[in-house]
Amino acid sequence: MSSPEIDGAVDLPLRSLAVQRALAKRQAVYADEVQRLLDAGLEVMRRTGTAETPRVADIVRQAGLSNQAFYRHFAGKEDLVAAIVEAGMHRLAGYLRHQIGKDDCPEDQIRRWIEGIMSQAANPEVAHSTRAVLWNRGHLGDHNRESNVLSNQVFAELLVEPLARFGSRDPHRDASVICHAAMGRMNEFLWRPLRPQPADTAHLVRFCLAAVDRGATPS
Repeated sequence: MSSPEIDGAVDLPLRSLAVQRALAKRQAVYADEVQRLLDAGLEVMRRTGTAETPRVADIVRQAGLSNQAFYRHFAGKEDLVAAIVEAGMHRLAGYLRHQIGKDDCPEDQIRRWIEGIMSQAANPEVAHSTRAVLWNRGHLGDHNRESNVLSNQVFAELLVEPLARFGSRDPHRDASVICHAAMGRMNEFLWRPLRPQPADTAHLVRFCLAAVDRGATPS
């Protein structure tokens, strides 16, 4: 049986495997650190609410990590807040996609999408977290405008296919308008703060469905 070592050099395939294992282990550690920082940042945001922005020291303490670990992944607090906002956006998009998937009827899918948006203000725990994240997003300057546009695009895109099957002549524009209406109404309840009643959500559903352009093709 031949030795993997020749003249003191390690066989290249074995060395490559060792490097790959080391890199995979490091990536797993880094991924865990990032998730802990995201979870910790959200928890600190929930505690501070809209009173003050979270401090890096509080976040790393909550995560059980060091400042070095924090700055290994984020340039500063603003980067972490932006990452938390993005993660929350994708969670909500996943929830809306799941809600839409419960029905085959396009009208019911649109209704479930609107109900999913309004649930962010209807559930007290969810509303508290959403309010804290949105308040912190408001301190991101230009990044705030970018994240607003991105989140609306992601959410509206989920409506395009149901709207097309519902008979919309312009599903992309209709999806954008419905998204702005639902997000605006949800924010209104979120910041007053009041819980939307079933009648409020039902009215919004009827309004949006009635507003869908099922007439002439737009010029």
